[in-house]
Amino acid sequence: MRRILPVLLTSIALAAAGQTAAALSRADFERIVDFSVTLKDLAAASDGTARLPDGRFVVLNGTVSDVNVIDKEQASFRVRIELITGEWIGTEDVKSYSCYVDFSGPEFFKVFPVRPPRTPEEGTVVIDSRVIVVGRPVEVTKTPLGEKRVLVQGIFVRTVE
Repeated sequence: MRRILPVLLTSIALAAAGQTAAALSRADFERIVDFSVTLKDLAAASDGTARLPDGRFVVLNGTVSDVNVIDKEQASFRVRIELITGEWIGTEDVKSYSCYVDFSGPEFFKVFPVRPPRTPEEGTVVIDSRVIVVGRPVEVTKTPLGEKRVLVQGIFVRTVE
């Protein structure tokens, strides 16, 4: 994970800024990526106690608790996952935080199999996978049960161990 994250973030910065590595400054990078945003912050934005982040990319980590394939065709593939994490409150309670992340495009077709395999290949994302996600928060949406979640438009996902 320590090797993946710097490469990932540099790639995002280069792609978004359209610049070469030599011309990329720390200020340029910070205009593109907000490292301070966590799932806890997104949960606060969904319940109205905080503002939705400003449109920069965010780097989130957590566990995939749901995978919902919306469009199964490879050319127009679309999937929504629920990303969840938690923290201990004292010694007896755990508070969980989650968001939805949408991924679109044929590049995600093999990452999120329509039918989860018995033994997933490396890099395949299924329920209970621990992942790093890069994306942009876009809006607050509702779950089928009426709860609010921030929706993130994902551009990158990798499994971690």
